[in-house]
Amino acid sequence: MRNLIRVELARYRTRRVILLIVAAATLMTALVAFKTAWDTRPVTATEIATAQARADAEGDRSDIKADIAKCQKDPGAYLDPGASTDLCEETLRAAAKSYLPREPLNLDGTLKGNGIGIALLLVALLIIAGSTFAGADWSSGSIRNQVLFEPRRSRVWAAKAIAVAIGSGAVSLVLLGGFWLSLFLVAASRDVEHGSGVADDIVWHVLRAVLLATGAGVGAFALTTIFRNSVATLSLLFAYSIGGELLTFLSPVSGLTRWSLGNNVFGWLETRLEYFDYGGHCARMGTCEDPIHISHLNAGLYLLVVLGIACAASWASFRRRDI
Repeated sequence: MRNLIRVELARYRTRRVILLIVAAATLMTALVAFKTAWDTRPVTATEIATAQARADAEGDRSDIKADIAKCQKDPGAYLDPGASTDLCEETLRAAAKSYLPREPLNLDGTLKGNGIGIALLLVALLIIAGSTFAGADWSSGSIRNQVLFEPRRSRVWAAKAIAVAIGSGAVSLVLLGGFWLSLFLVAASRDVEHGSGVADDIVWHVLRAVLLATGAGVGAFALTTIFRNSVATLSLLFAYSIGGELLTFLSPVSGLTRWSLGNNVFGWLETRLEYFDYGGHCARMGTCEDPIHISHLNAGLYLLVVLGIACAASWASFRRRDI
């Protein structure tokens, strides 16, 4: 079995299409990391002076001065009960930082934005890699020679699935780890403070993203083994993800949103996902106040069941169908 896995790993890492996919994933990850660092670079003295000048100019407007004067006559009525007159100018006059051209680096904000985006990008690319890895065997007919060399089809299927899992996991771990390590180094060089809670959230996010990318690659391989065509697999996944979202959005039945693929993927990746049920009565009336929360456990179980069904069907098909 070890020799089979080594052979399949060698085929996975030397396949030209997969090398191009990994190269594209590496380039995109590096570009997003660079753009995140560049867009949050420290402001210059000139930019601070310009922002202060704009704030002073806005503060000298007659309508702003009139509002401040009204507020100082009765701060409690204009702001909050118990507010002092000092708060009037502080609240109503724009601060210089409001006119700065960019915000400083915030790792928590990056996690909710570019962090989720780069994880989804890697998942999508590794789905394509896993699908093409299996599809090439069927399109070229080489799978026939492989089962002649190793007639026990279960071992062949398992070796291929393990190779895809190792390859997908390694690529996603290296790229996501490199992405966040680079941002942590940038934050340290700029003396950007972040609590231990943010670091823990990022570490757990990376772990969940790697598991998702690994499962997505194996799932794409399993489906392609059933359909024997990469295009069919990618089309099905597109229809399931997009069509499923439209179905849950348009359906008047309550509770379907919980079972959408998108919500469960985001529920697994995000630190805490909350959403409103599109089919619920309050959503139709526009009166929803309390969003629904999907825990990591529930989202993970949903995705694991979907993966298990795909793998079981793929294994059974590979064992019994003619090649």
